[in-house]
Amino acid sequence: MTQLIDYLLGGLGSGMIIALMALALVLTWRATRVVNFAQVGQAMFTTFVALTIQTLTGSWLVALVAAIIAGALLGVIVQYLVLRPVRRMDTSGAIIATFGVLIALQAAAGMIWGGDSQAYPQPFGNTALTVFGREWPVSAYDLVVVGFGVVLVVGLTLLFTRTDLGLAMRATAFNPEVARLSGVRVSRTLTIGWALAGIVGAVAGVLVAPTSAISPNSFDILLVFAFTAAVIGGLDSLVGAVSVGIFTGLVLSVVSGYSDSSNAPVVALFLLALNLALKPEGIFGHSKARAV
Repeated sequence: MTQLIDYLLGGLGSGMIIALMALALVLTWRATRVVNFAQVGQAMFTTFVALTIQTLTGSWLVALVAAIIAGALLGVIVQYLVLRPVRRMDTSGAIIATFGVLIALQAAAGMIWGGDSQAYPQPFGNTALTVFGREWPVSAYDLVVVGFGVVLVVGLTLLFTRTDLGLAMRATAFNPEVARLSGVRVSRTLTIGWALAGIVGAVAGVLVAPTSAISPNSFDILLVFAFTAAVIGGLDSLVGAVSVGIFTGLVLSVVSGYSDSSNAPVVALFLLALNLALKPEGIFGHSKARAV
């Protein structure tokens, strides 16, 4: 039992990172009804930007701010240059376009920073904390990751529930045409949504980078886990993305602890297939009824 608790605690940090990336996918889905598979590419690119800034300044915080700014700008650029031109196409065309953006960002990162893996500096202690005379599989950095995740989730929740901008974004996600007739500037609202998704993805990228080497393709597996969490939670649900993202991290930690880490993607895909078979709209999603 103690070993199980240790594995669960060890999965908190990775679970929060998966939750943040799933949250970014949900934000773009709610805005445009398109799953942005380029999200991990954007996160990877902005993390390389952060690594460059940290190398120049020596400040992790300055690098994080630079990544946030770069994430917002990159989200806006992708929305303007890629999603707007294909908005009249069917959903499959837009999804293919996001895959194209992912490949382009990986190629660009390879040309600028090279294809070899690079270590990202560890800003905080990554050793197990000792509490009550016992070492727990949680580090100071894990607590920082969870803290950042909580701040982002609470901030986005307040934005969507307590502000006029949040109301406009919810209206645009529900029915863009009705929102436009109600005076909402839909185009600007969509752009803000993509910028927010870029910011969340950038934070997730900077937070996960110190735990593993970073390369143009290093975040690909994160896309599998984040997409799984977003679909299982319900692509329209921010709560679902966060809660299932954390749960996914805990499950993968337990699987890796009791077996082998290579089994983690298989388990994630199994959970996704099980969800699609039993509740395809997601745990926190809602089936739409149509009047005839």
